[in-house]
Amino acid sequence: MEDNEESEFEKEKFLKFELKVCHEAKLQELLRNITSTELKLCSDASKEFIKLLKGDSGGELLRQYIQTSSKCSELLQAWKVRQGKPGLSYILSLISTILCHPDGKYSHDDLKGVGMSRDLDKFARLIVNENLGDLYKELNSKEAKRQNAVLSLLASVVRRGSGLASDVAKNFDFKLTIFPKLAECKHKRTEVKRKHSTRKSFVRFAMSFLEVGKPGLLRWVLQQKEMYSGVFRGLANDEDEIVIYVLSTLRDRVLTPESLVPPGLRSVLFGSVTLDQLICISGRENGGIAAEIAHSVLVMVCTDSSNGLMPDLKRHPDPLRAEAFQQRSSRRPAASSLSSSPRPFTATSSLLSSPRAFQQRS
Repeated sequence: MEDNEESEFEKEKFLKFELKVCHEAKLQELLRNITSTELKLCSDASKEFIKLLKGDSGGELLRQYIQTSSKCSELLQAWKVRQGKPGLSYILSLISTILCHPDGKYSHDDLKGVGMSRDLDKFARLIVNENLGDLYKELNSKEAKRQNAVLSLLASVVRRGSGLASDVAKNFDFKLTIFPKLAECKHKRTEVKRKHSTRKSFVRFAMSFLEVGKPGLLRWVLQQKEMYSGVFRGLANDEDEIVIYVLSTLRDRVLTPESLVPPGLRSVLFGSVTLDQLICISGRENGGIAAEIAHSVLVMVCTDSSNGLMPDLKRHPDPLRAEAFQQRSSRRPAASSLSSSPRPFTATSSLLSSPRAFQQRS
């Protein structure tokens, strides 16, 4: 019995050694090719590296790479080789896959992975501090493949934690002319249109800040109104996967007391365009999870005063302020002498004008 257990142990040990040797040989080949000046070699090696990282032994391959090159010097070299030339998107996609790999992120119950996660955090911070100029050029290229690679990389950096998310928020130029255009919808929902669209990557980048959920970061990034209006403006035309992702993230990370986002800032997210999109999704004839989440979010924002759309009936006004208001009102002209003012928009009036979303759930 003991001999059998010892034999199994030796066999497992040998297999691990064999896998390590195999990884070492493959790593050397891949790293040599991604730094090649030949575009075909670089692209093929990047794609194979990504495929291996996503495979069953991807975590071990990543661990072995960081152990041999903690500063990711080969990736930086490959970036430099392709700088200003075709093919940088392959390197950006590879780096994105590395940074978002679950085995490369900090976990309190994985002490062995602390060193690797710290090294990858340093690498990600280096990109944010020194390479944003290259990323802006890729975004301005007007090539969806290159733009998607940049947005995916930035989202991978943000999701590594609140520190890096704050670094991206502070350093990234949200005022780039091209940036809001990346959220545009493709109304013809064909495979070709989706393939050449940047909207999904844009949405994932914008929502990655909310995923992190740090209160200070949330309050700052939600002030990027143009970015989030781009997310919600075309939401009803998105695939269910994206709708569910956006609304569940919003519900769980922003529309909660723990977010510490004040009502005034929350209300900015829910203008008439956003509410119309939610009503449209909620009222879908086929229903589904996306419609259910849209309905629940509508109920939350239209009934809970902490979300900034409805008045807080529990609040008691300051008597001094109330008296001052009455004095000012008494000095105003009579209502009949004033020109008629437009009817103010309210969340309730919008919902009542399109009751189908709620009738289906009554």
